Amino acid sequence: MIDLHCHSTASDGSATPREIIDLAIQEKVTAIALTDHDTIAGLQEFQDAGGNAGITVIPGIELSAREENHDEFHFVGLFIDAHSEPLQAFCHHIRTLRQERNYKILEHLPSLNCPLTLSEVEAECPGGVIGRPHIAAALIRRGYFRDSKQVFKTLLGRGCPGYIARQVPTAAECINAIHQAGGVAIWAHPFTRSNLTNRHFRTLVTTLKNLGLDGIEAYYPIHTREQTREVCKIAAEDSLLLSGGSDFHGLHFPSLKIGVAYGKLNVPDRLLPLLQERARRYS
Repeated sequence: MIDLHCHSTASDGSATPREIIDLAIQEKVTAIALTDHDTIAGLQEFQDAGGNAGITVIPGIELSAREENHDEFHFVGLFIDAHSEPLQAFCHHIRTLRQERNYKILEHLPSLNCPLTLSEVEAECPGGVIGRPHIAAALIRRGYFRDSKQVFKTLLGRGCPGYIARQVPTAAECINAIHQAGGVAIWAHPFTRSNLTNRHFRTLVTTLKNLGLDGIEAYYPIHTREQTREVCKIAAEDSLLLSGGSDFHGLHFPSLKIGVAYGKLNVPDRLLPLLQERARRYS
């Protein structure tokens, strides 16, 4: 069993990169990837911790994209160079855009009777990449909400009063940045998009493949069996690779565990050699 999608305190997870390794070993995961949002800051600690741990350690990242037609994508980059200067510059630009969004959310919260200070949010983010989960944590600490699920369902989730969209790169820019850093570009959790039909999914796969997409995340905690089968089918038809992971965030989603997610996830080990072979094209 492998897990190629996890987040640490370097972005919006609650476990440190070193703790990710420990948890993966506990769950008998054979290979683990750290894919923090818009940052590679945790990768050195992650790789150092996994060096002699008897587990395959994969440096990664997760990037968000939006097209002019408002199609949105998340891309996981696997086997990236943790010291890639172009990727570091790309991430710095994205984090600047993310921070601008954070300011707008904080400016809006008083009108929703939930005022917060930036210092309160920063206290929830030891890694420095502030996102909505950190704002949610500060709101909970203030006593405005019971838990993260309630915050996102009623305030910060898409379509809610406190939601503000952020500027993000295009899909082509994200895929190119991953390739420049020596990584394999994977379309993450495609069926978490609302109302995605199989027909539209096929169209999007063709579009992304033409931009250089390497693979698709088929194995994901909230993909149904039918959705996983559809991803596997289309990937085979289009000669794309498969990936999968728990999208572990630690205590922010306490019932979701590394490797097994909600208990039934099992990403096959056989996917790893093909991903490693593809990564050698870009190294």
